[in-house]
Amino acid sequence: MTSWTKLPWSRCTSARPPDIAGAHAGGLSALWQTPPVTNLERRLDTLLRKAVDRRRHVRHGLAGVAAVDGSWSWASGYGVLDPVGTTATADARYPIASVTKLFTAVVTMKLIEADQLALADRMVDLLPSEATDGLHVLDGVERTGEITVEHLLGHTSGLADYYEGAPPGARSAQARLLSGEDAPMPFEDVLRTVRAMKPHFPPQPFGSAKRKAKYADTNYQLLGAILEKVAELPLHELFDQMIFTPLSLDATSSYPHPPRGGRSPEPDATVWAKDVVLNPSGALTHQKADGGIISTVADQLRFMQALASGALFEDAGTFRHMGEHTNRIFFPVEYGLGVMRYAPARWMSPLFAIPPIVGHTGSTATWAFHCPDLDIVLAGAFDVAQPPLPFRFLPHVLRAVASES
Repeated sequence: MTSWTKLPWSRCTSARPPDIAGAHAGGLSALWQTPPVTNLERRLDTLLRKAVDRRRHVRHGLAGVAAVDGSWSWASGYGVLDPVGTTATADARYPIASVTKLFTAVVTMKLIEADQLALADRMVDLLPSEATDGLHVLDGVERTGEITVEHLLGHTSGLADYYEGAPPGARSAQARLLSGEDAPMPFEDVLRTVRAMKPHFPPQPFGSAKRKAKYADTNYQLLGAILEKVAELPLHELFDQMIFTPLSLDATSSYPHPPRGGRSPEPDATVWAKDVVLNPSGALTHQKADGGIISTVADQLRFMQALASGALFEDAGTFRHMGEHTNRIFFPVEYGLGVMRYAPARWMSPLFAIPPIVGHTGSTATWAFHCPDLDIVLAGAFDVAQPPLPFRFLPHVLRAVASES
């Protein structure tokens, strides 16, 4: 396999119909060069254009790929960012949705490394009783006291999901957002909603060969509250101190706080559900731990490079440990400690063995992943309510990169 450090290109692009034009891409500007366009660049640009043009309700795509060691990178934007037709560029700020959970997981693991927290710590010992009482009552048995930090990180608590679910007769936050309404859910409303719903299953025992896992934003709302309690700081400040500032993620912030680079806290990219323009400002304000970060492709690539290289942790193997023990959340995706692992079976792609990727996606077709086999990171968004879309797009990107190695 050819060394990636020998690939003769390092470019950031902005694609717009009908041409491909160069664009400054935030923190990746230091990598800007003007070499001849390579075959791989053409293929990646073409894949992004097709992913947008062939899907009726996808207005734009933002995507980037980079070597973990920083020796090369590509980033591009294609289509229109908003209803007035603003051209998509690679440096557009977009809501990363549930990729935020990966940031929350990183803060959690850093506090664990600092001996301020442990995976086995019980939630009821970390939060006041008025927050935890009655959250997990199944068949008349109160099981809230069994829930640990590890349960919350890995979605194995069995707690009801405040975001996708709702008590009888009520509309879920997700349904309201997808209809074009805002759906702000303060923490107290999250707790009240969860108490009114039935848990999915008991908190899963540790060490079992197979454990039930059910993806629920509730877990990360509670985890965010725990982090704030333990560190005695608001979560947006923890993100800034532990991740944004050390990595110079100057275009990234926890909404509605402005990024440190001086840009507006508002995203540049609009999010759609089919033809409905979403209005999530209130929801984003309260989704601090589970969906409230706004960022750029360049910053997401830098974040993933730091994760994959071990630079974010005291122990360089911590990120690998987060993905070592996983449980199925939906086929063929498994979940570890704050990370998704996508490793489809060979029969799903008989012409190309898709290498495993580890990271996270979001419900608005956002993604941030590391591919250990190719030693690359990938990030981007289509900003449309089509959660499976990254898993349809990324195998083509991986195949294109692998073919050039």
